Amino acid sequence: MLKQNNVKKYLSTILLFFLLLLPQGSSFLLAKNSSQTFVQTANYFLLSGSTLEDQETIQTLARFDLIVIPVEAQVYNEDFFQTIRSYNEDILILAYIPTVSWNDVYWNDSLHDELYKGIENGWWLKDASGNTKSVWPNTRALNLNSGWISYLANFVQEEVMSTGYWDGIFYDEVQDTIDWISPLDVNKDGKNDTTTQANTLWEENYLELFSTTRELLGDEAIIITNGSSNKAFAPSVNGRMFETFPSSTDSLTDWKNSTTDYLQFEDEIEHDPIIIVNVNTENTGTRDDYQKVRFGITSTLLGNGFFAFDYGTEDHGQLWTYDEYDVYLGKAKGEPENILSPSMSSIVSSVWERDFEQGKIIVNATNSQQTVRLDGEYEKIHGSQDPSINSGSIVSTITLAAKDGIILLRPIDSLQNAVFANGSFARIFTAEGATKRTGFFAYDNSQSGGLRVITQDIDQDDSLETIVAGDTYVTIYRENGTVEKTFAPYTETYTQGINLAIGDLENDGTIEIVTGTENGGGPHVRVFNSEGELINPGFFPYNEAFRGGVRVGIGDLNGDNINEIICAAADTGGPHVRVANKYGKIINPGFFAYDEDYRGGAYIAVGDVNEDGIDEIITGPGVGLEPIVRVYDRDGQLLSEFLAMDASQKTGVNVAVTDVDSDGQKEIIALTTDVFTFSLY
Repeated sequence: MLKQNNVKKYLSTILLFFLLLLPQGSSFLLAKNSSQTFVQTANYFLLSGSTLEDQETIQTLARFDLIVIPVEAQVYNEDFFQTIRSYNEDILILAYIPTVSWNDVYWNDSLHDELYKGIENGWWLKDASGNTKSVWPNTRALNLNSGWISYLANFVQEEVMSTGYWDGIFYDEVQDTIDWISPLDVNKDGKNDTTTQANTLWEENYLELFSTTRELLGDEAIIITNGSSNKAFAPSVNGRMFETFPSSTDSLTDWKNSTTDYLQFEDEIEHDPIIIVNVNTENTGTRDDYQKVRFGITSTLLGNGFFAFDYGTEDHGQLWTYDEYDVYLGKAKGEPENILSPSMSSIVSSVWERDFEQGKIIVNATNSQQTVRLDGEYEKIHGSQDPSINSGSIVSTITLAAKDGIILLRPIDSLQNAVFANGSFARIFTAEGATKRTGFFAYDNSQSGGLRVITQDIDQDDSLETIVAGDTYVTIYRENGTVEKTFAPYTETYTQGINLAIGDLENDGTIEIVTGTENGGGPHVRVFNSEGELINPGFFPYNEAFRGGVRVGIGDLNGDNINEIICAAADTGGPHVRVANKYGKIINPGFFAYDEDYRGGAYIAVGDVNEDGIDEIITGPGVGLEPIVRVYDRDGQLLSEFLAMDASQKTGVNVAVTDVDSDGQKEIIALTTDVFTFSLY
């Protein structure tokens, strides 16, 4: 973890050098912001101690992109930071630090004890009569117009950020005014201040706190507040949290004002903007108000913020997650657009949309139901919490209730980096068998139905080649459709069909093509380079006399960065899976993916579907069995299984593994073995 922070500092130093080369007055956002992908989520989680020792809690928190936790976690939970980063190496962790309140009841850890030792008697906020003031129940307030500002900033740098645990600081209780707890003697002259006196000093000293903290921590640290959008703070902070967005009244006027504030402040910030939009139940605990979640998260997506949803101001300690949290929209493609008044760019009560690489969001910020005609077909997300809305259906119009929103995805209509039988129907699943995306026909209309097809860049020229396997030949097509190479893996007299797998067997950055035979051929596996030249005469993972064929896959099953060849007996064979190295030596005797008496063979695919850094073996049965897809580790231990189709459909399940939606996670593709044909042939 310390190494990771050193890398961050190194990169930030390079970036700072680059910034110094920019012309004076240049507008520049950090590279991270230009490459932001969405949805981004946050959790404002103000619990530490035993709570952060629970593995289930850690794993749930690791699902968020950003978390705010109490600073004392560095005392109580030192192991937490390394553990959570092992689940999510990109997570941002901010230390929660109040700027005004001192909590005598709950702060009994060594870090706060050390902080308290340096607080001088004259630093407490009082009125002219000497009464200590408070901004939160059961706490004492410190006076920003004192040595507290410099002391706190230095403490943060020396005792908190120096640990290497944190990505930044979350300064709580930040407000532009303080007169709301008058009478006050902020300037400490023995007299109660006027409203102007108190508020001016308060703002000036917050400005000093933020600028001092930035100077001490440097540009690489994150500093956000809860919560002021004061433009004067913009040069020093990364952003703020909007707690109870848009407000406790939830009126559209408040939505307009808060959304305007959010988007405007995001533009004004001079560092990489990080804004948290915290919508909550307003202390009711109604966690299943899915419409409120949708309205909040789509409003957040009008900008580049992180969305959070929890109980409310009385309790920030929930592990709630929602269907929308795992959606991948990719990068934003533009700014919010007013659907009802396209020429109006300022935020008003209306219906708004914003486009992303992988979809779009629509926000109905009006008091009435609205129907929107979309600019094409879109896919609703697949969800379990509100399936009437998140149904996975393909739509060209959408009807939204008042104060509601929706995330829509661009439908998937093709497969890349995975072999499929041309014209088969593809269903998309997570490793646990949850439907992730809506199914589609995987079809390349330039090829005949039923041929084995894979589209992949096999020669590192940044263009996609299409490799097609027929009964006798394998043909490699350039991206423009011209033939680059045709070869017959098993001589030109062989006519039984060819199975394919594509991968880097030599660990040299180049791609190899591994072939297997179809039903009627002996179980002969051969290896070719990306130009179709034979580099390994091959091997027989099963008895040479067997004539059911062999299916092949490529993957790293033990995490040693060397790919293996995974084989499965095809039609008429037992559903046996066996592993060989690149030379054809059997290195794992294998296992039966289904009942060993079954004689329909098995389909296989290989890939890291559970994000543990090691590839798994995914199997589908041949004809005659229920369409149960299974996930195994290298030793044949069953990790998960699920029905990929209706149980009555026993025509076989071909399987593939690829990242279909560019979200960085590989999905399991279950494909029908029967295909439709509609092509030029």
